[in-house]
Amino acid sequence: MQAVPKARAALLPHVSGGWARAYNGIVTEDFPTQHYWQSGWTVVLTQPVFDWAKWTAYRQADYVVARQRLQFASVAQQTILNAAQAYFDLLAAGDELARVEDYQRALDAHLALLARAKAAGEATLVDVRDGESSRAQALVQRLDAQTRMQLARTALERITGKPAEALAALPPGGTPALEPADVESWVTQAQTRGYSVQIGELALQIAKLDTERERAARYPSADVQLTHTPAGAAAGYARPTTTTTGMLEVMIPVFSGGEVTAKVNEAMALEDKARNELEAAVRDAGTDARTQWVGVDSGRLRVAALDRLVQQAQAALDATRIGFGAGSRTSLDVLRATDALYASRRDLIRARYDAVLALLRLLAQTSMLDLDEVARINVQLFAAMPTQRVAVRESGAERSARPVGASAGAVQRAASPQMVAAPQIAISGAQAAPRVESNRQGPSAPVLAPPVVESVWPLAPDAAHGPTAANMAAASPGQATNYTPLVP
Repeated sequence: MQAVPKARAALLPHVSGGWARAYNGIVTEDFPTQHYWQSGWTVVLTQPVFDWAKWTAYRQADYVVARQRLQFASVAQQTILNAAQAYFDLLAAGDELARVEDYQRALDAHLALLARAKAAGEATLVDVRDGESSRAQALVQRLDAQTRMQLARTALERITGKPAEALAALPPGGTPALEPADVESWVTQAQTRGYSVQIGELALQIAKLDTERERAARYPSADVQLTHTPAGAAAGYARPTTTTTGMLEVMIPVFSGGEVTAKVNEAMALEDKARNELEAAVRDAGTDARTQWVGVDSGRLRVAALDRLVQQAQAALDATRIGFGAGSRTSLDVLRATDALYASRRDLIRARYDAVLALLRLLAQTSMLDLDEVARINVQLFAAMPTQRVAVRESGAERSARPVGASAGAVQRAASPQMVAAPQIAISGAQAAPRVESNRQGPSAPVLAPPVVESVWPLAPDAAHGPTAANMAAASPGQATNYTPLVP
C-alpha cells in the first residue's frame, strides 16, 4: 500500500549532507611546500524538474495500490469461502454419522427379529448371514464417518482457531431462491465486477505504464541542484572557503547500446501477456458464474427431489416390513429397502450443503460475498426455524453430532426432514467489490472508493443496483487501447 508515497518521493526534493576530513600537501616550484589538514561538511539539495519515467511511475502507483486492495478483498472473500466449506463439511460429517448410526440401529433391530424368527423356525441361516453382512458394512461406514468427522473438525478448528463444540445446524428446507432467475445477469456481473477481472484490468494498465516508463529512458531529464559547502571544505583551497553552487542539470541520452530498445520490447511483450490473461479471466469468470448458477438452480430441485425420494423410500420400507411380517416379502427385500432409504438420506445430506455452498461461490464470483451477506443468508435460512445447535463432541475414539438437550447416547434426527418453502435472500450493497474511481484530474490512475450501501434489494443485479443485459455489456478487454473504466 506504499506504492504512492514511494513514487511521490521520487518527484520531491532530496537533501543529503556529508562530512569529511582531508590532508593536503602542496608542492610548488620556487615556493615553500604547504601541508595542512582540511575538514568540513557539504549539503546538497536536488529537485527533479522533468523526468517522464518518474512521473509515469507516480501515475502507475495508483493502479498498484488499487490492485493490492482488490487482491486483499479477494483473499478475504476466499477465506470466507474456506471457512464456510469447513463448517458445512463438519455439519455434513455429523449428519452422515447420525445417518450411519440410524442405519446400524435399523439393521440391529432386523437382526434381532431374524434371530427370533430363526429360533421359531420361520427364518433361515441365509437370512441371518445376509443381515450380518449388511451390519458389517454399516460398521465400516460408521468408522469412515467417524474418521471424516475428526478430519472435518480439525480443519474447521485450524481455520477458526477455536474448538468446534456447538455448531448451528442447517435447518430443513431448500436453498434461498435466486431472483431474477436469468443466468446472463449473473454472468455479466461476474465478467465485469469479478475480482479476477478487475485485477486483470489493473494489471493491464500497469503493464501499459511499464511500457511507457521504459520508453521514457529515451527522453531528456532535468534537475536543479544546490550545493552549499561551508568554510574549510572547499577543495583546492588552502584557506577556509565557503562555496554555494546552483546548477540546472540537463541529461540527454544519446546511445545506450540497445538496452532501452530491449527493455521496451520486453515491456510490450508483458503487456500482451497481461491482455491475454485479462481475456482469459473474463472467460473464466463467465464460465464459473454459469457453473455455480447451475449448481444453485439445480441444487434446489435436487434437494426437493431427494426429499420426496426419502419419504417414498421410508414408505416403501414400512410396506416391505409389513410384507415381511405377512410372509409376502423376504428378509433380503427388507435389507434392500433399508439400503435404499439410507442411501437416499446420504444423498440428501450432501445435496443440501452443496446447494448452499454453490450459492456462496456464486456470490464470490460476482464479488458480492462478504460477512454481511453471509449473515443475511444465515437469517434467511433460519427465518422459519427455531434455534437449533449441534454439539460436536468426542467419546473415546468417535465423535457424534446431536442437538443440544438430546441424550448423549443417541442423535435425535428425523429420518426424512420436512421441506419448507425456499426463501428469497435480500442483499444490500450489490457493489460489494471495491470500485475504482479517479481522485485526480487528468489522465492519472484511479484509486479505490469504498462500496456504497444502498437499500435492500433481491439477491441479483437489477436495473437500479447492478448490471443487467439491458444496462451493462460484458467486458471485452480486446477493445480500444484506451482504458475502459471498471465501473460503467
